[in-house]
Amino acid sequence: MSNSDTEINAGLMRRLLALLYDSILIIGIYMSYVILVTYLNGSALESQLEILFLQFSFVFFIFLFYCYFWKFNNGQTLGMQVWKIKLVSSGNEEININKMVLRCALSMIFSLVFLSNFIFIIFNKERKTLGDYFSKTKLLKVY
Repeated sequence: MSNSDTEINAGLMRRLLALLYDSILIIGIYMSYVILVTYLNGSALESQLEILFLQFSFVFFIFLFYCYFWKFNNGQTLGMQVWKIKLVSSGNEEININKMVLRCALSMIFSLVFLSNFIFIIFNKERKTLGDYFSKTKLLKVY
């Protein structure tokens, strides 16, 4: 987008629907991973260490999923493509890996704290999440 006057930040509903699409994809891929790990292990995972490993790998997979798509798919995950939104840096330059990881981590943390990441969108006119502010990013509608 060359003209900053035409930029419109994505609203809450678009963000949630893109998140829903991405979540379905993430869960499907991750379930395949769990089945593979269980098969290779020869039985269900029972020890606390094995379960902790799976939980950690799930969080790591989420980071990997979002950072991969943001970096190599023009700032859009598959859900973001469907709902026509794109992640950009606040200065509209290409987003770097540090901002991606920071945004992903903050979004996870703020979403766990009473969904504050999404509630914050409702009460600010820029339609930015707390993660957007701290990572200096924004989600724009694309046409």
